[in-house]
Amino acid sequence: MTFSLDTVLDHLEALVGFDSQNPPRSLTPQADLFGWLDAHAPGFETSVLDYGDGCLGWYAKRGEAKTLFNVHLDTVPIAPGWTQDPHKMTRADDRAIGLGTCDIKGAAACLLDVAAKTDGPMALLFTTDEEAGQSDAVHGYLKETRPYDRVIVSEPTKAKATPQHRGILSAEANFKGMSGHASKGGVSAVHAAAKFVIDALALPWAADYRLNFGRIEGGVKPNMVAADCLVRFGFRGLPGADTVSRLEEIRALAGDELVSLEKRFEGPPLPIADEKAQAGQKALMDWAAGIGLVLGEPVDFWTEASLFAAAGYPALVLGPGDIAQAHAADEFVLYADLEAAFNAYMRIMTHG
Repeated sequence: MTFSLDTVLDHLEALVGFDSQNPPRSLTPQADLFGWLDAHAPGFETSVLDYGDGCLGWYAKRGEAKTLFNVHLDTVPIAPGWTQDPHKMTRADDRAIGLGTCDIKGAAACLLDVAAKTDGPMALLFTTDEEAGQSDAVHGYLKETRPYDRVIVSEPTKAKATPQHRGILSAEANFKGMSGHASKGGVSAVHAAAKFVIDALALPWAADYRLNFGRIEGGVKPNMVAADCLVRFGFRGLPGADTVSRLEEIRALAGDELVSLEKRFEGPPLPIADEKAQAGQKALMDWAAGIGLVLGEPVDFWTEASLFAAAGYPALVLGPGDIAQAHAADEFVLYADLEAAFNAYMRIMTHG
């Protein structure tokens, strides 16, 4: 079965047109997106799985497949700097530009074309809550046992089968000061938070763990001492990393103004720290090499593949696009990557 760029781009253009930003995660089970997916999955049994708070899964099954393909359809919020409507895809000379083209609606477009060009067993799980560190849809799906030998999780890997990625831990720190007039000085929550951030970034392991402070919010105006400040941050450890100790090192840097520091989300690395799971991962990569998939190097970002692996499903990461384009203004995916991903997915379908 050959790749049809026009068909895949038609699918991708439609998918980009559905606003699935997360947050706000406003899709409902009745959203037009799911009706469109149903219409483009003839011969499949389909259902929308609702796990609350906009955490949804579209599950499509044809026959008794051995492989489950997973794609998240939610996108990050629109970033500053877009030069076009993010929800109207542009077809440029060598790329498709639009919100979610790279991360990761391009994979869904390829898989829908694979589904249309084959008639063998196939299973798809498209979810809506990956981007905001929720993953309730995958967690909810995994509470039910389904007989799959492997899971292919689509993320931007330039269509290479990737066996390893970092874990992720995100947290929120809250600082309290005492409001007053700035001319008199006082205990500022913003000052305490700023010192905390600077000290944390100076930790010897901060760069290796990709420590990032993504949001700082507090205070009212320049002539008032800030009474409160919120800091959200995260870091990504390699397999075997001691994230608990790292988080405690960060906590120890905060002064008396720290009121609370709590984890918001934690996702394990791939492979997970379990001998049986690691054996399953090795067998999966041997299988991937045996059917001719191009193998990729470990990636620095986290994916939901580790959640499937922790539940007993060997998983690898494979999708079109480059992570450097994800979450960026004028996000794009190259046509060559779409073709490579289509061919990889078709090869997986052909061999199992």
